[in-house]
Amino acid sequence: MLAVAPLVWAEIAVANMDRALAFYAEHFDLTFRRENMGDMDMAILETEDPEAASFGLCQHEMMKPSMDGSTVYLHLSEKLSPLVDKITQSGVQILMPVTAIQDGEHGYFALFVDSEGNKIGLWSKFQ
Repeated sequence: MLAVAPLVWAEIAVANMDRALAFYAEHFDLTFRRENMGDMDMAILETEDPEAASFGLCQHEMMKPSMDGSTVYLHLSEKLSPLVDKITQSGVQILMPVTAIQDGEHGYFALFVDSEGNKIGLWSKFQ
């Protein structure tokens, strides 16, 4: 049986760490703590809750940005549509516009392509 909060960590592969950090800061106002883990360049998301699941941006030869495979969804506390409109106007490629999950009963999501070519999801309770 899984723990109450089974997800603890996710990694998003990047080809250019500086470009990725600038992208996430500009579009989502996220801040990261940059670290080196041997030959892996990492940037760990700063969160208000140290017990919350988090993610890091990772640059390493064995990790390649991709639109295939698993999708990391970022949980937003704000309305999703204005944010998706804003990033669309900034030139970010939207793969799926804001979409209701069971008529909004389980929130809303959208998919976009980040600066590195990763498919990333956004989720919010509010459209």
